[in-house]
Amino acid sequence: FFKKKTLINLGMAYCLDAEHDSALQQFKKAQEFDSDGNFVKQCIDYTEILMKAFQLKAEGDCHFAKGEIEKAKECYTEAFAVDPTLLQSKINRAACHLAMENAVFCIEDCDAVLGCLSYERNRKKLHHDMDNADGASILAAVLSPKPRTRRTWIVTLLCRRAAAKKFLRDSPGALDDLLDAESIIRSSDDIDKHMLAKDIAVLKEELRIA
Repeated sequence: FFKKKTLINLGMAYCLDAEHDSALQQFKKAQEFDSDGNFVKQCIDYTEILMKAFQLKAEGDCHFAKGEIEKAKECYTEAFAVDPTLLQSKINRAACHLAMENAVFCIEDCDAVLGCLSYERNRKKLHHDMDNADGASILAAVLSPKPRTRRTWIVTLLCRRAAAKKFLRDSPGALDDLLDAESIIRSSDDIDKHMLAKDIAVLKEELRIA
């Protein structure tokens, strides 16, 4: 049991670093010590799904960097369809919608991911209970974003949703999102606080004049 658990933990550690090939090697070794084969097989199956989703996301990132926004959006959509736990694909798709001036769709994606991130806070406890959960659920829980990453994602989404709301001439709603973003940032976060404060000041001035 100790050997199997060690190999599973190594596989999960590799998944955290997105080294999916190495993760698969560890899970396949662990499979030799798995009497019923179900738990480790679930880890293997989910890792293979992750590999495909990450590849699609990477392709989307390349397209986005080249300004090929429609192609990027398609890749992110496919990545999310392959693995709905890969929230980065939907976060990035929201950026595509914003770049294409599809503000309503941008807001929908931002709302969806913000809801998922709220749920993530209650899911992480699963990885402490390996005996009573399936491999895929535990691996997904282990891979859920750490607090600092989670805050960065939330701030990004709130700012992105604010930009979409401003495009729709909902300046009060945009200001609310920016203020919410400002309220959760910590001093240690790698976020441009000065730019956020500037955007808030501009919106406040616009609303004061209006």
